[in-house]
Amino acid sequence: MAVRTAARVRSFEKYLPIAVLYFFLNSVGLPTGLFYTTLLSPLLFLWLFRCRERWITLKFVMCLTPFVIAHAIKGIESPYYYARSSILLWTVCITVYAFGLALLKCKTLERLFEQLIILNFCAVVIALVLLFTPYRGTVWDNTDIDDLSDVLRLRLLNSEPSVYALLMMPLLVFVVLRLLQNPGKRNLLYAVLIVIPFLLCQSFGGVTIGLAGIGIAVLVRFRHLLKQRRALLILAAMVALVAGLVYVPNPISNRLFLVAAGQDSSTDSRTVSSFIVAYSVAEPKSLLWGAGLGQAKLADVTDLGLAFTIGVIPNAVAGGFAELGTIGMLIKFALEFYLFFRTRVYANSFRLAMFVVVFITQLTGSYLMNVQEYLMWFLAFGPFFPEMDFKRGARLKISHA
Repeated sequence: MAVRTAARVRSFEKYLPIAVLYFFLNSVGLPTGLFYTTLLSPLLFLWLFRCRERWITLKFVMCLTPFVIAHAIKGIESPYYYARSSILLWTVCITVYAFGLALLKCKTLERLFEQLIILNFCAVVIALVLLFTPYRGTVWDNTDIDDLSDVLRLRLLNSEPSVYALLMMPLLVFVVLRLLQNPGKRNLLYAVLIVIPFLLCQSFGGVTIGLAGIGIAVLVRFRHLLKQRRALLILAAMVALVAGLVYVPNPISNRLFLVAAGQDSSTDSRTVSSFIVAYSVAEPKSLLWGAGLGQAKLADVTDLGLAFTIGVIPNAVAGGFAELGTIGMLIKFALEFYLFFRTRVYANSFRLAMFVVVFITQLTGSYLMNVQEYLMWFLAFGPFFPEMDFKRGARLKISHA
């Protein structure tokens, strides 16, 4: 027992620093759009090389080459932006691959999640203290959202509250599903420690998507929950909490009614408007292949009468369509559904919930080079938390490719 405990501690200490950097400090002191994970990608590449993962760059180039050829034939307006975006996409590929490999090597992912939850809650306590000081703006946003004014939203040291909510999503899904599977004081405590910060960030999209993912997993597992009275009580408490968020006046419920009335500009810009802009960016070049990496930001879309001046699109699928066209997005969706069945995502509650969360996220926000989104895809397709399998005996078929 002592040997196993020591091994868990070593594994935990090995990956905690990089997890803290990614979760808390990834953009601190850097220009908008630049992250420490991007700067560290050459070191991560060397680490992958030492781990005998030596062909990742060649695979990346082979996948990108057909698009480069098609874009070159159609004409690239800015080779500089194209080259820069290609390099950035390579850093995303290296970062996600390295982090994913580290997660597979980590034997104590559950404890790592728990420690991140504790550290996150401690940071939230500090943020609550700063709320009453002149340093409030360091970790809080005080913004006006449509008809709502002076809305306080927690973001800690991230670029915006929605980014912070997306970071917490895997932790939230994990602890809530674990609580429903094994009701107890300890699991309830961890759920409270992550739910409070999640609500403080006031992310309507995060709350909705999180509930959708957890809800789908609960529905699939509902017949098993019927056999556990304590799980049913917790589920009833969760339903009561959601009802309270909807019917008791608060910023989240106010935004919900704005969305229902079609008056929420933020939601509209991340969904319908994003696809309109994406079409206008891709159409002059090629709807099949798109305008090319980095070329969307050169497009002037002010004549569309939307809340966009250039083609920087806050939607992963729309942005991908603008730069990689219909072919790129068909490949993306084909891979997602292939891996869904290939890795038996439907056999595990956590992975199923994560798949639903990230699938909706790509349609309602995010962007083409979002490391957070790709890591959530990895959590959905990887062999994580087998104790949450719907059938304990089910074996996952994982394709390393």
